[in-house]
Amino acid sequence: MSRRWCRAVVLGVFCVVVVVPACGRQGSADPTAPASSALVSSASASLSQDELYAEAERVYRAYFELEQQAFLEGGVNGVPVEMNQYIMGKYSLMFSGALAQMAKNGWRMKPGTREQIASLKWAPEITREDSLATLQVCIDSNDSPLIDSSGTVIGGGLNLNSMFFKYDTDGDLKIYGGNGEGVDSCEIY
Repeated sequence: MSRRWCRAVVLGVFCVVVVVPACGRQGSADPTAPASSALVSSASASLSQDELYAEAERVYRAYFELEQQAFLEGGVNGVPVEMNQYIMGKYSLMFSGALAQMAKNGWRMKPGTREQIASLKWAPEITREDSLATLQVCIDSNDSPLIDSSGTVIGGGLNLNSMFFKYDTDGDLKIYGGNGEGVDSCEIY
């Protein structure tokens, strides 16, 4: 099983869990939204687009470092506690599920390696329901393949991901969604 295929399955499950249910919510107000949502909205209004995207990039890079740790461990320790500062909601559940699948199957990133951020682009033109910022990130795992418990390579390659950000009820900007695909090149236009 290739790493591209593994990520495609995880992202496909994520899209079914997050994107499809969101279709029915367009244009409707949620009377049960927490009172803190007004506070979160005012926080986003006070940042310029450059400041918002700089914060999204900071959040993504911190998330990426913790993701590398979890992939090297093969998911056996679950989601690092610090990850709650950077991901939220169904994305957090999806990430937890992916790590559980890695642990169950004995998969991990090849020891002593790490994926590379080959390119990262601010992508305000890519939107999703209530996202405030979107980053397009191309990850290169050619030199840090996914291996099984016997050390056999089961995947690696280039993946182009769109990462979606919004404010959580704690007032912090976090990743709440994403989608991606395997690609042959990390050129982002």
